[in-house]
Amino acid sequence: MRALAAVVAAGVAALTMAVTARVAGRIAAVGAGLLVATAGASPFIESFTLSGELLASLLACASMLAFVTHLRGGRREWLVAAGLLTGCAVMVKQSGFDAGAAAAIYLLLRRRREGLAPVAVLVGSALVPVAVGAAAAASASDWWYALVTYRGQADSIVTGSISARLGMARDSLPAALKALGPMLVLALPGLRRSPLLARIWVAVAAVGVIGGGNFHAHYYQQLVPPLGLLAGVGIAAIWEARSRAWAVTGAAAAAVALAFTAPLWLDSPAAQARAVFPDDPHLLSDGAVVGYVRSHTEPGQRVFVLWAAADIYYLADRDPAVRYMWYRNIQTIPGALDEARRSLASSDPPALVVMENLPGAIDRSGGTGRILEQRYRRVATVAGVPIYAPR
Repeated sequence: MRALAAVVAAGVAALTMAVTARVAGRIAAVGAGLLVATAGASPFIESFTLSGELLASLLACASMLAFVTHLRGGRREWLVAAGLLTGCAVMVKQSGFDAGAAAAIYLLLRRRREGLAPVAVLVGSALVPVAVGAAAAASASDWWYALVTYRGQADSIVTGSISARLGMARDSLPAALKALGPMLVLALPGLRRSPLLARIWVAVAAVGVIGGGNFHAHYYQQLVPPLGLLAGVGIAAIWEARSRAWAVTGAAAAAVALAFTAPLWLDSPAAQARAVFPDDPHLLSDGAVVGYVRSHTEPGQRVFVLWAAADIYYLADRDPAVRYMWYRNIQTIPGALDEARRSLASSDPPALVVMENLPGAIDRSGGTGRILEQRYRRVATVAGVPIYAPR
């Protein structure tokens, strides 16, 4: 997974350079590539993880490259390719529409009514992968819920308390600035001369980040390619103007980012986890828990991590007793909590229950706690995590 993430990230850097070279020149492309490969690879935005945002960024960058190639040559095939790639990006991550939406907005702003036809081609092509996904699904309604309704009900900027969402955004900004600070600073001197398409791309990518609502650190990976393009233009502007002031400012921003990042190289794994994943304390104990689960169950036996730590299933190589492996799934999907309780109370219960969270954190009725008390016994406490087995 780490190796694949590195390969994908390298592809994102290469595609960003290719796009930048076509819209802003070679110097800007070199600068964009350097920034995407360094600041954009910061651990503070979890860039080493194989996240949906990283995978979708590869497809989005390829879509943008196809679109700028279309602009240069006028060939419709490249416009169709841009649309298809955008559709694929959306099928990887719902927020992956940034490149395609930026292209459509650009066409409408530049060509007005004449832009309607190419926009229709772009959007129509983007819908093809989406339609294929819907047709291939076992249930169209379940597919629609998984891709659209769930986000609208549970995890988006329009659900829940606005003040809570703003608090999440505020809490996420320090990590984002530690990573993307140099890009933001270097984008400023070239902002006026930057291509309109690049500015639209950044704006739409920001909408994708905000729309997710939860402001997890890896959301900001979506900003890396378009922001890298703008920063590359800024570097080119500094180079051409021989501006010492901006050069010193950019170097200072890079030095600050390096000062935050370099100590992590020498830290222990536990210290790295605390710094990069401050809201996931279970990562510090998961290794020990995985060892216990592997040694006290057999392949083929199911376990239940209550309420969430999906990596335990993967690392222990044990199937989940409940299909919902994330906290928000059980918290928000209708019927998910009932399914979890039925699994715990069934005649074929999970071999082990790992209590990463207290039952009442989601089940305020106390039903899950009563099932555990009546039908299970504590068999171990591993790194502070209680583990239960059926009586």
